[in-house]
Amino acid sequence: MSRAAAQALTDLGLAVFPVADNAKYPPLWKNWPERASRTIPADWPEPSNTGVSCRGLLVVDCDSRKGGEDTLAWLGMDGGLPDTLTAQTPNGKHLFYRMPAGSEAPNTVEKLGKGVDTRGWNGYVVGVGSRTAAGEYAWQNPDTPIALAPEWIVLKAGTIVLKSSTPTAPVPDADVDALGRAAAWLAGREGAVEGQGGDAHTFATAAFLRDMGVSARQAMRLLETGWNPRCSPPWGLDALWTKVENAYAYASGEAGAKAVTPDDFPTQEQSVGTSRQVPTKRQMTLRLDAFAASQTEGPGYLVKGLLTRQSYAELYGPPGAGKTFVAFDIAYNVAAGKEWMGNRVHQGLVLYLAYEGTGGLVKRAQALRQHYGAKDVPFYVTSADFNLRDVAGRQALGGVIAALPTKPVLIVIDTFARALMGGDENSAQDVGAFNSAVGALIESTGACVMILHHTGKDKTRGPRGSSALQGAIDTEIEIDGRVLVPTKQRDIEAGQPIGYKLTPITVGMDDDGDMVTSCVVERQEATATPPSVRLKGAAKLAWDTLCNLRPTNAPITQAEWKEACREFLGEKSLKQKFYDIRLRLVSARLIEVDGNGSVTRRMV
Repeated sequence: MSRAAAQALTDLGLAVFPVADNAKYPPLWKNWPERASRTIPADWPEPSNTGVSCRGLLVVDCDSRKGGEDTLAWLGMDGGLPDTLTAQTPNGKHLFYRMPAGSEAPNTVEKLGKGVDTRGWNGYVVGVGSRTAAGEYAWQNPDTPIALAPEWIVLKAGTIVLKSSTPTAPVPDADVDALGRAAAWLAGREGAVEGQGGDAHTFATAAFLRDMGVSARQAMRLLETGWNPRCSPPWGLDALWTKVENAYAYASGEAGAKAVTPDDFPTQEQSVGTSRQVPTKRQMTLRLDAFAASQTEGPGYLVKGLLTRQSYAELYGPPGAGKTFVAFDIAYNVAAGKEWMGNRVHQGLVLYLAYEGTGGLVKRAQALRQHYGAKDVPFYVTSADFNLRDVAGRQALGGVIAALPTKPVLIVIDTFARALMGGDENSAQDVGAFNSAVGALIESTGACVMILHHTGKDKTRGPRGSSALQGAIDTEIEIDGRVLVPTKQRDIEAGQPIGYKLTPITVGMDDDGDMVTSCVVERQEATATPPSVRLKGAAKLAWDTLCNLRPTNAPITQAEWKEACREFLGEKSLKQKFYDIRLRLVSARLIEVDGNGSVTRRMV
């Protein structure tokens, strides 16, 4: 097949790639779904047949030998088949239809009926102008445009919806700083090697430049001048541009997600109340002996034993656990410089980002003022709609921060799910982009950024969503029952569980004369199981029984505890079952047994 025949297909808006001459397969380009293009590169192989990528299309493939013509006639009578561009194949015909925007057709076998298949996403058909041993491919009606696939046939064939297939706006040109960062990254990127995954490597390289926020035109210039000469062999410029086009069309995640910098958050110059410098990530390289003898200071605590400054924290638990009450109470005490649950705090300004709205927080603020006194503290609340995965959203939040009297030492995001602003909390790309923004926010302000999050349906599996979040978190605190338990503390020793209760308080009267109430957080003994120890079945029942019998953690005899467990352990083997449970709880460091055989919990 000639280049001219391939070009004729692209003139119709079809994306093509070369296939072995006189055959239907194999494709001659590796990674052809991404490389298929509407421009013919200079290195197009001749002779070859042409494959037509069916992304964005639903191609009805009729095989006359298997009764496909009869099926098409029946389909036409059943729902109507609009006139569309149709090719005559050696054994039947191809009917080309466009899929609705944002969706793709699957590849199916006789789902529409006997002898009729469909081709769609990651599928292809042999293009007109090609020839195989069975005959030639030719247009039946070359002047007929490609029609929109009728709804009934789309429903019958099925659809797959892909984020990458949704049309997106072109990535605008990046500024000089972003372009410089992209060029610096590309300088250390290995060139592509033919036969060693070069196609995929080139696609990934272009996609990463997109993630760094440079436009396709800028990416092409960077690749052409600073990277392509290192490839073996170098790409032809047309082929390289095709790779860039495909990367910008099909790469997942948001463009610019890896271009986040602290400069996205405009800030004022006031200090955060300390002359101590925050350590940077760039340190001198020292031999081990010198390194061990060196003394370095971390950013210090925000709430001693619980939260550190300049860190990424997560407070999570099931609905109704009181996460917002707890976060509000911590925030107030940090702003006021008051100890929280007996733990010292580093006083400073607090910014509370209420992504779920501020309406329900008013009563909680009234309750705090009534509980702690009417002292004015630097505690700021704003109704938040900042998409931190987007430059505009980051800059909008930066404007809020810049207007504050000083930089905040604590920023609370309530809740993580709402703050994703339409992102998928199970997507590593979406969560990774959010994490990058939080990292830049921390570097810009020196604050502890604490998100409020939820457990999944299975509580034992921890917070819901992508593991990319847990990998980025410095401090993870779970609410289990009415107990806060640090389950992850990077660089500091994990703090002890903190028990609390929600105490109702009257904050006023409504128009009908009824009391308006809210709650405040007060400390109580921790009686829940640490989430790092997952108890099930009889062991969990025995633990709960112990907590209920001795809520203040006063010593209890093993005989009394065992007798209370008799109902669910049963008479048979009661002694052995109780012994096994007690041994497990001792091994898990949940209980300790003194010399007299009395039991107490270790977690208080």
